[in-house]
Amino acid sequence: MRRFQSWDEIEKTIEGGPTEAEWKLKAAVEAGDVCVLGNDDLPPEPEQPGDWSDPPSDRCIRADVLRFFLLGGCSDASVTEVGIRLAGAFISGELHLNDCVVPWNMRLHNCLFQNGIRANRCNALKNVRLVACQLPFLEAASLNVGYQMSCSSTEFQSTVGRALTLQGANIGQGLFLSSVKISGEANLASLTIGDQLDCSGAEFKNEGGRALNLQGATIGHDLFLRAAKIFGEADLKSLTIGGQLECSAAEFQNKHRRALNLQSADISQGFIFRGQTTVQGVIDLSAASCGDLVDDPNCWPNEAQGRKNLVLDGFTYHRIIGPTDARTRLNWLAKGDTWRGEFFPQPYKQLAKVLHDMGHEADAKTVRISLAQKLARNSRNERIWFTGTELGFLKALLPLPIIWVWHVALQFLTDFGYRPMKSFYWLVLLWGLATVPAHLAWEEGSFAPNSAVALQSESWATYGADHSYPPHPNPARDWSLTSTIGRDWESFNRSAYAADLVVPIIDLGQTDAWAPSTERGWWGWHLWWARWFFTLAGWIVTALGAAALTGIIRRE
Repeated sequence: MRRFQSWDEIEKTIEGGPTEAEWKLKAAVEAGDVCVLGNDDLPPEPEQPGDWSDPPSDRCIRADVLRFFLLGGCSDASVTEVGIRLAGAFISGELHLNDCVVPWNMRLHNCLFQNGIRANRCNALKNVRLVACQLPFLEAASLNVGYQMSCSSTEFQSTVGRALTLQGANIGQGLFLSSVKISGEANLASLTIGDQLDCSGAEFKNEGGRALNLQGATIGHDLFLRAAKIFGEADLKSLTIGGQLECSAAEFQNKHRRALNLQSADISQGFIFRGQTTVQGVIDLSAASCGDLVDDPNCWPNEAQGRKNLVLDGFTYHRIIGPTDARTRLNWLAKGDTWRGEFFPQPYKQLAKVLHDMGHEADAKTVRISLAQKLARNSRNERIWFTGTELGFLKALLPLPIIWVWHVALQFLTDFGYRPMKSFYWLVLLWGLATVPAHLAWEEGSFAPNSAVALQSESWATYGADHSYPPHPNPARDWSLTSTIGRDWESFNRSAYAADLVVPIIDLGQTDAWAPSTERGWWGWHLWWARWFFTLAGWIVTALGAAALTGIIRRE
């Protein structure tokens, strides 16, 4: 590298003086004009790849000469306040701007670089633009740009290592990487941008490694990855965005590895993930947060080869702009509620909270019920996979059937406490089921007074086998209609009797007055045994319903 201090020094460096293009650049810089070489198009590659020994004089500018003007020139080659504006040039050699101060605007358009640019710790006071250029690399760690930086439509083609390095750089306003093509890692870790970062239509390619590294970066407003193609990992871990993250129609390709890593990322506004966005690989949203989740659930990656490709544990958001029905959202959660065999309940709690806050209470309740089902299943599975001593294994496994019955009862009777009215419907069903055998047993004549005094009375004794032949077809009905005691006895009502059996909190007097007989008929014998089931089932249903209604079961 030559550090030229004057134009005279440049004139003496090569035989014949500066190239034709360098003279033209000097004139344009002094006049504040754009230096257009050729037809303002990208110069063609050398006929022999890598052979820059004889570049055309009308388009070739040495990197050291360009550096001379970028740093302000000299008294006999002064740079105006407009800065350097160059188009269509060959830049031979490597441009060194490490620890330099570039006082004016730098605008290079359609320029072809033999080697890359090194601008570590460079302080560019105004704008930096490398638009539609082609170069092997740009290494600018800790670069400081006063206003905007643009590399739109530029190609970075590194054969080894990083193609673009802006680690720890500080861009006063926006950074524009729209339609860039980068072969190699783009390292933007710890980057600070005052405004937006636009990577719309960009292509980052570093298969098997990091293609885009934005770890710990801070972006003042929006990050646009609209229609971007990223082959390799897009590492946005611990990224802070003051606006929105736009990923519509983007393509993330890193099969069997992390394709999009948003661990602990903080997105103040919307996370937009829709518009035919495609993913091959894992999306990691663990501990990430955003304002609005604007998504198409079909864009999220599905399970592949028995492995889930979405991590939602710790992901928080305040509002959903998109489908909010429970069925669609539960399918979405199922894609990312488990990682390496471990189930995470937090995504369900987060979704239920957001749906509740948005007014979708029924859908929120469905999500809570689904979580309760999964937690119950998970607790049983943990017992099955218990790996301890033999005694511990038995202690874990023996209660499993009881736990399973308890979980089934909670689900069917109250939906784990979230739908207490369900127990009322079950109680009505039990009442209806109990009414049928009560009616048939009564019509069969298999009921008798449930009182020792009544059974020993003369009026009832006449219905015994010794006093009535042939036997009366329905002694209880006849006794209650014809005898003095029977007419004053509690009248039988099949519905009230069934209610007395199954509803423990009421007493209609039917079970105290009448009891089925095991000796008088088939229905009486079966009802005598079935009443224990109906009474026990009624107690269980009523108790669970009351517990759910009072909130003893449910804990939100």
